[in-house]
Amino acid sequence: MHEFSIATQVLDAAREAAADHGAATFEGITVSVGEASHVNPDQLETCLEAAADSTITDGDLTIDIETEPAYAECACGWSGEPGEIDRALAYAPNLTCPECDARLELQAGNECRLMSVTLPETDDGSDPDAADSPDANTTD
Repeated sequence: MHEFSIATQVLDAAREAAADHGAATFEGITVSVGEASHVNPDQLETCLEAAADSTITDGDLTIDIETEPAYAECACGWSGEPGEIDRALAYAPNLTCPECDARLELQAGNECRLMSVTLPETDDGSDPDAADSPDANTTD
């Protein structure tokens, strides 16, 4: 279950993003999980809840997980969503081009990344913007 390790990395990146905006904590995160990333979104959410429960928010963290479709290109010119991505959680799929049978190069959908962090209101009542951190945590 490598999702717990990824969850702790995501939470560390969220902590850093919050600190960059002068906040000691955060209330929510949005994480993008690629269909070809070998990360199970449900397990990642469970691990984020467990890891955040004891260290961040006492269980009040809002977690949004978005799934990013896989997108591949081939040297022959074909591009699009690979057809056999459903087994990506179990093993690295052998993605081949439907036009020429060559191995496809994934261009998207093979990453897991922290997309945004929601910060609490400040003491003066202002509403800080969410801290965007598109490349804070990436894994293939």
